[in-house]
Amino acid sequence: MTGRQHGRLKKIAVTGGIGSGKSSLVRELALLGYPVFDADVLVAQVVLEPEVRQQITSLLGDQCYATDENGQVVYQRRWVRDRVFADEPARRSLENIIHPALFHKFESVCEQLNLLAGGIWVFYEAALIFEAGREKQFDAVVSVIATEEVRRARLAHSRSLPQETVSAIFSAQVSDQVRRAKSHFIIENSDDSRPLGQSALQLVQNLRNFFHPQSH
Repeated sequence: MTGRQHGRLKKIAVTGGIGSGKSSLVRELALLGYPVFDADVLVAQVVLEPEVRQQITSLLGDQCYATDENGQVVYQRRWVRDRVFADEPARRSLENIIHPALFHKFESVCEQLNLLAGGIWVFYEAALIFEAGREKQFDAVVSVIATEEVRRARLAHSRSLPQETVSAIFSAQVSDQVRRAKSHFIIENSDDSRPLGQSALQLVQNLRNFFHPQSH
């Protein structure tokens, strides 16, 4: 299995609500040989860019950043998250700073990849594709969906988030009805006994048919 396909580079978004399992799906796609990018990883780079840092500090204050024992600037992600999820206008303002810079970085990476290996598929994992209005900038959008009950149970097991924070995150993300209406492909992931590796293989086949229907 390889990430190399026909024609130009294809950008595929993998999205879903918190706890849906989109990260697990993307890990399976990486095992199949496809380039994958985690928006959270890119955000960690973007927020340290001088212009973005200045805008975030102006919006929320100097507490957004600290200096570690090695003298390196560190973004205080947890503090910022708790601050903005209690203040919707601030959250939206922060997203308006981060999202354009984030997507510009991703586009730059894709341009470089296309020069090196045109025709590959690149998967981009992010929770807020629809919320940021970015779905039209991808060749396909995949949503991973699980029930709220299952997602809350997973989060209780894997993350130490206060319930009010979880509820605020749920409220800030679009509904599964919106995901179903706007996505090209849906991965149902409420059943933890079903291996996501099978879903990844099926998704690859579905994408191949979607991008190259004349070949099948």
